[in-house]
Order: sequence, then C-alpha cells, then structure tokens
Amino acid sequence: MESICPFYGKNEDYCDVGCGYISTYDVNQIARYCSRCYKQCLKYQELADRFLGKMPDLIKC
Repeated sequence: MESICPFYGKNEDYCDVGCGYISTYDVNQIARYCSRCYKQCLKYQELADRFLGKMPDLIKC
C-alpha cells in the first residue's frame, strides 16, 4: 500500500497541495491526509474517480 497520495506535489492543475508555497494549513493537510489518510480526501476521491486507476502524465511541481 502506498503511504503518500499519488497526486501529492505532481501538478497544480490536479491537486495543488505540495506545490509552490506551503502554508501552515497545507502542512496540516499534508500531515493529516496526503501522507496516510489520503483515500479520505475529497480531492483524491475526485481525481481517482476521474482517472479510474490510470495515472495521467503529471509534471512535478
């Protein structure tokens, strides 16, 4: 099982958490969702549904 969200820090057009400036709020989100509970994240669920297990070619931030 992957321990970090597969969309973390990949592309601001998909999920901007981990891209650019990281605010205090983002640090909290990263610690809470991106690193261990990302399947509960609404953004992850939206992206996972859209790509149906097929990751697009994402450019890292």
